[in-house]
Amino acid sequence: MACSNADSPAQFTFADYPSIVMTEPVIYEQPLNERMRTYIRLEHLFKQALYTLRGYSVWDSRATFTTLVDIIDILTRSDFKADMLKELERQQNALAPLMTRQGVDHEHLSQVLNELRKTQESLHGVSSPLGQGIREDDLFSTLRQRHTVAGGDCAMDLPAYHLWLQQSPEQRIDALELWLKSLEIVNQPITLMLSIVRASADLRTQLAPQGFYQQTVDTAIPLQIIRVSITKSSSYFAEISAGKHRFTVRFMKPHPGRRPVQVEDTVEFQLGCCAL
Repeated sequence: MACSNADSPAQFTFADYPSIVMTEPVIYEQPLNERMRTYIRLEHLFKQALYTLRGYSVWDSRATFTTLVDIIDILTRSDFKADMLKELERQQNALAPLMTRQGVDHEHLSQVLNELRKTQESLHGVSSPLGQGIREDDLFSTLRQRHTVAGGDCAMDLPAYHLWLQQSPEQRIDALELWLKSLEIVNQPITLMLSIVRASADLRTQLAPQGFYQQTVDTAIPLQIIRVSITKSSSYFAEISAGKHRFTVRFMKPHPGRRPVQVEDTVEFQLGCCAL
């Protein structure tokens, strides 16, 4: 865990929290369309950047910088902003009819709809391309060009970047934080939209005989994400495959030096089919 020298927390291990480690669930997700796939990747990248942002070491700053490059690479798609606006509109249209149904928490639903509308309006108000300020920075542009070269960001290839890294930790963090803040216009709607999609389905207990589960997909239902939850203490992982008419979940056990093999026992797990 990266932190300032003045506020270093006590180091702890898994043994300190055995009950949490053993019972905490692990979620495996399979997006059913390219839009959700892109949003989950961006969510992952933003979390990664925010985690390393506050680190005081040069390697923390390098990791954050590299993650920013990955984020910008996704945002450079010409249709990205328009696609995000379409998804915000789609979710509003899907949720609005629920306001007339009984048994729905109308106050909470109204808050969600207001958040979607405000987020959509904020995104509409951005006239320049997303991430333009970062892309126009000379140092960032140079590093991005070297991003595809293995080890291309070392000191011998990028002396200007090497000099930037010699700044104080506070200066590096301030610069990186400013760049990340400028991308909040992307992070906020993605976080909101993914949370709404995930909340559209409760996780329900299912059984997978011999580690295999299959379910038919109703093509009339706009399925977005399949979620599988198992306990962290499990010695296997979930491998999800999805097609137009069905999806399967295989529980695989890793074997060092060999390919994973399917579990032979019946596996109890939690399944969520998120549709909105």
